[in-house]
Amino acid sequence: MQIKTSEQIPSTMSAVVLERSRTLTLKQIPTWPIESYGDSDIVLVKVAACGVCGSDFRYYEGENPWAQATLGRYIENPPNIVLGHEVAGEVVAVIGSRNAHLLGKRVAVLDWKSCGTCAPCRSEHSNICSHMIHLGHGQGWGEQPYYPGAYAQFVPAWGASCLEIPKNISYGEAAMMDILAVAVHVARRGNVKPGEPALVMGAGPAGNSIAQVVRHLGASPVVITDRAETPLELARKRQIDNVVDVRNKLSQEVAAEVLALAPDGYASVYDSIGTDESFKLGLEATSTSGTMVEMAVHDSNVNINFLKLGSERCVTTSCNFEPKDFPIAMKWLESGRFFVRDWITGIGLKDVPRRFEQAMSTGRGAFKLLIEF
Repeated sequence: MQIKTSEQIPSTMSAVVLERSRTLTLKQIPTWPIESYGDSDIVLVKVAACGVCGSDFRYYEGENPWAQATLGRYIENPPNIVLGHEVAGEVVAVIGSRNAHLLGKRVAVLDWKSCGTCAPCRSEHSNICSHMIHLGHGQGWGEQPYYPGAYAQFVPAWGASCLEIPKNISYGEAAMMDILAVAVHVARRGNVKPGEPALVMGAGPAGNSIAQVVRHLGASPVVITDRAETPLELARKRQIDNVVDVRNKLSQEVAAEVLALAPDGYASVYDSIGTDESFKLGLEATSTSGTMVEMAVHDSNVNINFLKLGSERCVTTSCNFEPKDFPIAMKWLESGRFFVRDWITGIGLKDVPRRFEQAMSTGRGAFKLLIEF
């Protein structure tokens, strides 16, 4: 296969490798051999910015959040995963002429490719394809010396899934596209009803972006909860209707405060926390015809009172996003419906191992870490 490039591609590159759980190492590894993956649509992207996702910390601790959310079971992670799937950069190499038009383009990368033939793919649920190839997750690549991800100077991607970044959007903002597309998908799962209230539990990047979506879809009022100052302050800056600080409050006190803002319950409820307490609060807050979306699925048991599922409440889950959500999120980011600039704390690639080690003892220390190159 003939490789076309817009610049000289080095034979090796700097990358942060998850060698095994809790062991991240900055090292030189071979630059991704895009011609060897058996897909002429693969291009090479020079990484400009990569977001650090909450799932990356779960991989670091030995979990496999992709398998848990998509397959409903744990799969052991292979060694030598290069984490990172929230990526924006410049296309610098393509295979043949198929994607030659992308050379030199600034792109946001849709970070997975489904098989296209399984039952979920055929029913427009490619986001839960069990045969997915995924950047940063070690899934679908077969056996590799290093599994592709964007905690590196370069990353492979699929040309058909690269979305050109508008001029008014920075690389850092474009790297938030993955979580924004998730928010578009999650909001739709929650059956937002214009003029009806929506509750978002957890004001981190997922919750913050969901609150922005449901507000633009017409939910009113929009209520968001959290127990940390930075997420609460960022929610206030986005002018979410009601920001509820749950610090030092008993669960019944939080429930009373939340329900006082919507006495008939919430038409749409989103749980980005995933604890027994948040699940029960979500059920209690969901209106008799409302929908609760559970985003943070963990391998744990939850005890519920079946009466809380009465009337015509709907409890569902949400996983990843569909390809159609990606351009919608980009259009909303370009038009100002999404605002993410104040989320970001920039770090260098060399800082990544230390920040992950610190996160295990003292917390992540930032609302949203962004690796900048």
